[in-house]
Amino acid sequence: MHLMRFAVVPCAAAAALALAAPGQATPGVVEVSAVERAEFIEALHQVGISFADPAQAVAVAEAECGLAANGETSLELLNDVIEANPGLSVADAARFTTIAAKFYCPHQLQSGSSK
Repeated sequence: MHLMRFAVVPCAAAAALALAAPGQATPGVVEVSAVERAEFIEALHQVGISFADPAQAVAVAEAECGLAANGETSLELLNDVIEANPGLSVADAARFTTIAAKFYCPHQLQSGSSK
């Protein structure tokens, strides 16, 4: 089981979050309920990914989808997760990114966009 820190949000994600207008949804991110957030966290746990702060994991997932909507490629998103969590394997970073996309930006998966 790998413990994700999520202590350092990638610079691009931090910038995207800082530039987002207050009270507006992040572009490309699906609004999810508390139940869906719990399902997201459970899906991560099921593949052996755990973390100290579930809210931070959710924030990173939302930021990734916002970055994807702004044109960041799948490889760039994967690198963001790895850079922020150097103890995380490439496989687990890919799992996190895939699960985040499934819950927070499924329309990007449906369009077949692998950029």
